[in-house]
Amino acid sequence: MNNKWLLVSSVSTVLGIAAGAVYLLFAEHSLLLSNNNWVLSAFWSAFMLWVFVLMFIAALVFNVMAFFELDQQHKINGLAWPLRRFLSTVNKQQQFMQHAEDFLLQQGKLFSSAKVSTEYKCLQGNGAEKLVYLQHQEQLVDINHIRALFQQMLAADIKMGIAVSYLGFSNQARIFAREANIELLDVKRLKKQQKQDKAQQFALV
Repeated sequence: MNNKWLLVSSVSTVLGIAAGAVYLLFAEHSLLLSNNNWVLSAFWSAFMLWVFVLMFIAALVFNVMAFFELDQQHKINGLAWPLRRFLSTVNKQQQFMQHAEDFLLQQGKLFSSAKVSTEYKCLQGNGAEKLVYLQHQEQLVDINHIRALFQQMLAADIKMGIAVSYLGFSNQARIFAREANIELLDVKRLKKQQKQDKAQQFALV
């Protein structure tokens, strides 16, 4: 929290106390002094009284502003953690999709085809063609997605498929994918494949 409001409030309080002290000491009807030569005129007495009142009102206002600023800061901090978590998830998902595409490119050529919908890509490599579905949205891939992929495979006469999802797959989607010859690639599977590739490269060296 910025302490500027508390600082101004403290200054206002000090000025109010000073004005009140002057008023009590030198006012026309001072209870502390009996010497009439030291009393203030009516104008300055009223001036000191108003300074005293206004300074304490100002101190009260600045204290309230400091309270609201502190409360607002707590609200911002409360929202900051979910926001940072959301952005972190988005960044991790983007990194995963990039690594997944790089992994697929190691197997062959990844390209769009007029035979299938625009949300699907074909992977050509090692004499085999696969239909690839990349789930870029932040949601679980369910059986409906896998069925749609399988229907596209039948329409394009492609025997194998690959579904890629950062958040994974439902149990029904996994069961249907095994029956439809569709490989599922999630975070855990991708890391396992990357480790196997590194092990094979190390063995070749």
